[in-house]
This record gives sequence, C-alpha cells and structure tokens, in this order.
Amino acid sequence: MKRTYRLGLAVATAAVSVIALAQTATPAKSAAEAKTVIEARQKVFEDMKKAYEPLTDMLKRKREFDAALVATNAAQIQVLAQKIPAHLAVDTHTFKDTKTLARDNIWTNLADIKAKSDALIAAAGNVATVAKGGDKATTMKAIPEIGKSCGSCHDDYKDDAA
Repeated sequence: MKRTYRLGLAVATAAVSVIALAQTATPAKSAAEAKTVIEARQKVFEDMKKAYEPLTDMLKRKREFDAALVATNAAQIQVLAQKIPAHLAVDTHTFKDTKTLARDNIWTNLADIKAKSDALIAAAGNVATVAKGGDKATTMKAIPEIGKSCGSCHDDYKDDAA
C-alpha cells in the first residue's frame, strides 16, 4: 500500500512538474535562433493585423460592408491565433539585436497567453459564423470582440514602442 501511494505521489509530482514547465518558455539557444523565432512570431502578428484592418475599416465606415470578406478574414485570424502559443514557446528576451514589442513577462505567463489566444480563436470563430449569415448589424456588433481579445494580450504583454 505504501509503495503504491509513493508511486502515485511520484507520478503526480512529475505531472505537476511537466505542467509547470509547459507554462514557461524555453530560452533561445543563440542569437540566430532568437532572430528566427522573433521574425516568425512578428509575421503571424502582422498577418493578423492585415486581416483585421479591413474589418475595422468597415466599423469606421471607411469601407463598404462585405460579409464574405469579414467571414474570410475572421477565419484567417482564427487560424493565426492558433499559432500564438507555439510562437511564444521560445524565450527570446535576452537577445536584444532584433527589435520586438514583447514584454519580458510574456515568457513566464504562457498559460495566460494560451487562454487569451483561445479567447481570440473563439471571438474570430464567432465573427466568421455570424458573417456567413450575412446580417450586417449582427456582424458589425461581433467584430469588436476580436479587437477586445487582441487588446487583452496587448495590455499585458506588448510594449507600445520598441
């Protein structure tokens, strides 16, 4: 009985350790690796911004409402948001040669990043679904949820200027 208890305790301790490790980023091994990781991460966020801009232009009445474009771009944001946790799995904060707007606290809060990216995935998925219905008012009301999800991460983990 004691052996089973100790074995169970050891397994539980190991599982908690794996979970804890999974919630912090692995340090980049070199400046070259950091640069590659930073550039790949920035590309994902740039693509997300490009997909969201036409939607905000519609909200600001700078562009005609286009339900198909909203659905397509929201779906693209949803796919890109799924990549966020993986692109933050390597801690690059000690390598300052490549400019980044990521705050240093991002590397120790990967569980929060995952939760926030999941919220963005859900918001973008909702916008895509609503837009496919074609109702302008409902779609326009849903679009800001994407911005709120993006902003929740920006508030905690992104500097305004590098």
